[in-house]
Amino acid sequence: MGSPQQQKRVVKNRMTDNNLIEVKSKFDAEFRRFAIDKDGNYQFEDFHELVEKLHQLHRIPFVITYTDPAHGDLLPINNKDNYLKAVSTARPLLRLQVQRKGESYGEVNGYGSGPMKRKNPISKLIGTGEASPKPRLRIGMPEEFRRVSAIIDVDIVPETHRRVKLMKNGSDKPLGFYIRDGTSFRVTTSGVEKVPGIFISRLVPGGLAESTGLLAVNDEVLEVNGIEVMGKTLDQVTDMMVANSANLIITVKPVNQRMTLAPQRGGYGRHSQLSNKSQQSQQSGKSYDSDDEDDVQELLSADYDKPLEDRNKSKRKYQPLRRYSLAYWLGF
Repeated sequence: MGSPQQQKRVVKNRMTDNNLIEVKSKFDAEFRRFAIDKDGNYQFEDFHELVEKLHQLHRIPFVITYTDPAHGDLLPINNKDNYLKAVSTARPLLRLQVQRKGESYGEVNGYGSGPMKRKNPISKLIGTGEASPKPRLRIGMPEEFRRVSAIIDVDIVPETHRRVKLMKNGSDKPLGFYIRDGTSFRVTTSGVEKVPGIFISRLVPGGLAESTGLLAVNDEVLEVNGIEVMGKTLDQVTDMMVANSANLIITVKPVNQRMTLAPQRGGYGRHSQLSNKSQQSQQSGKSYDSDDEDDVQELLSADYDKPLEDRNKSKRKYQPLRRYSLAYWLGF
């Protein structure tokens, strides 16, 4: 152990060295103190082996958690990302708690649950007749929990568009979608024009794009990492996506516009009476299929006994909806 003066000298050297972080690890009733490099030369695998060696946990599965200095929560250390996060938040001591796998408080009682309330001994003897609480489901600690997608720039991108960020986090897993060329419609000063466009043709089952739920078949690709795809060939867009596959940001125009439109600030809400009426009129005008034919025919057959002039009024009543539905489909 050494003399008290030697111990003070060691602690002083550790505190003066800014490149080292002092770690205090607890397993059951034993404590271990050691230091690690602050610059991140230690990898998570090396750190895991060091803790295993210090506490002699060979062939014993265990869980490592650290105390968040800001809020006092126990957070896991089980991959490279949260290991670096724990090292960066050490102020100045990093407190570790090592527990056997399956015996940690979070695994037994569920993560995010508070301590169980103690009942009054008298209430146990009397008995309230309440049913015994159901056993909690044991939720395991996530091993590789990383963000794989996000919707960004919501204040910049128009409401009818969506900017999606796909993150592979260094894995070899493909993005999981195919693109094709097709024809898109653009509204110009001279009217509606047909222009070539790039669309998502297929999503690979179980792939990254399908698992996020932010992309769909027939979504039109507008930008790739801030570069517009208008005027580019399919091969050029493919090369752009492959080059930025590690951190891909694409701006799309979803084929399902119901998922993108949001209520405007200061205006009528999405669920207001006025917006509901307009939404119903848009939906009735947007659907241009045989159901509308049946509705018109049923209305005409119901008005068959009326004079010819009244029946013509019914026909004129439905014609503007037909023209509106075609204009809505073209993107007006």
